[in-house]
Amino acid sequence: MNPRRPSRHLALCTASLLLIGVSTLPGQLADIPIKPGLWNTQVVAKIGLNDNDNEPIVSQACFTAGTTISGYLAAMTKSAPNVQCTMSNKVQTANHIAFDTTCTGPNATSKTHSDFQLADSEHFTGTSHSTVIGTSHDHPINMEMSKTFTAKFLSSNCGDVKPLTDQSPQK
Repeated sequence: MNPRRPSRHLALCTASLLLIGVSTLPGQLADIPIKPGLWNTQVVAKIGLNDNDNEPIVSQACFTAGTTISGYLAAMTKSAPNVQCTMSNKVQTANHIAFDTTCTGPNATSKTHSDFQLADSEHFTGTSHSTVIGTSHDHPINMEMSKTFTAKFLSSNCGDVKPLTDQSPQK
């Protein structure tokens, strides 16, 4: 077991809480369609410059017809109360989108640059780099986080994997 994991997960969770405001942006992002079906997704997150952990977080995602890169981002980063985000510097082509976001919450602020490429109908990749400044549980946060995303189409049948849009918490 990696002894850094618990603090790494806490840091990732803290940063994710602020960065989840990206889910408010899909209306501002034009659509880059994703092939419907079951996808294998991998995310490698690095916190700080000296993070040598290259272990990806691997999962499967079910995209329904009409799912877009922005919808994927929204589903991966559930909405949080009191987080406001703005987008700027958007550059988009048929198979590429890059943009900056600034998110502000009650205890922290983040600035992120994201870049996604749809190589073909069955593969997409992306990167993001974020700076987060604020506090969490009365402890200061001042960190940088970089992520790389890869996704590969597996099947048109999602099997038991629920579509991303169906994974919101029950009320």
